[in-house]
Amino acid sequence: MERTYARMKTIKILKMESESLLIIVSSLVGALGIKEIWQIIKQKIDINAKKEERVDNVFAEQIDTLTKKIGELEHKIDELITENTHLKVKIVKMEARLIATAKKRNDTKRYKDERD
Repeated sequence: MERTYARMKTIKILKMESESLLIIVSSLVGALGIKEIWQIIKQKIDINAKKEERVDNVFAEQIDTLTKKIGELEHKIDELITENTHLKVKIVKMEARLIATAKKRNDTKRYKDERD
């Protein structure tokens, strides 16, 4: 019997709490109006959207910066390849001159040896 009485008492308390909650919600809706509540919800959504947009803008700026740096590096690589090619040509010409000079010296030395 006591258990039944305790259960009934808790049910009454729950009913009172749910009724109180319903009264509070309905009074808020009545006081603020549905439009005002929608404005508050919409403002919250807009704030979250702005945060996401700022993050997207930061990422876009970083991507642009990195793209520019990659372009500059590609240009520098092209310059270095061209410079390397020119240096190889110079080395080949110097080798040819050295070989020609050594050949002339060798021929001159042979000629002197033959005269003596």
